[in-house]
Amino acid sequence: MSGYAVLAAESSGLSDSSVAGLIWLGIFAFMIVAEATSVGLTAIWFAGGALVSSVAGFLGADIVWQIVIFMVVSLALLIALRPLAKKRIMKHITPTNADSLIGQFYPALTKIGPGHETGQIRIGDVEWRVVSEDGSEIPEGTVVEIRRIEGTKLIVIPKP
Repeated sequence: MSGYAVLAAESSGLSDSSVAGLIWLGIFAFMIVAEATSVGLTAIWFAGGALVSSVAGFLGADIVWQIVIFMVVSLALLIALRPLAKKRIMKHITPTNADSLIGQFYPALTKIGPGHETGQIRIGDVEWRVVSEDGSEIPEGTVVEIRRIEGTKLIVIPKP
């Protein structure tokens, strides 16, 4: 413990574990502020660990146990809750206009493939580069389905 914390503990009559509990509360507050400013699901797990370690400190746990509790609780929260939180947040992401092309059908303006040779399709007044999903050749005029987008290329298959 730092010299200032020892003097503060001696003058206020707080035990070392109580001072550690207060320090953990400070870490908890810092992590909450950090999470609020970043909104990246990075600090909230550590805030939970700090809160539980604070309780352990106030109950008289040794500092080594407080640190172990902090690490275990933070890791457990990260592993258990982050996937659920990300799934809930990702649900609110709106697809882009380009994503709306997936599943649409258009005729090939040029031969597509074989391999990774690009062909072209026209959507509205824009010509897009397209590649066959499985590398097979698709003749000009064949109607293709857009399966996904990779960079500026559309990945297509012949209409089933």
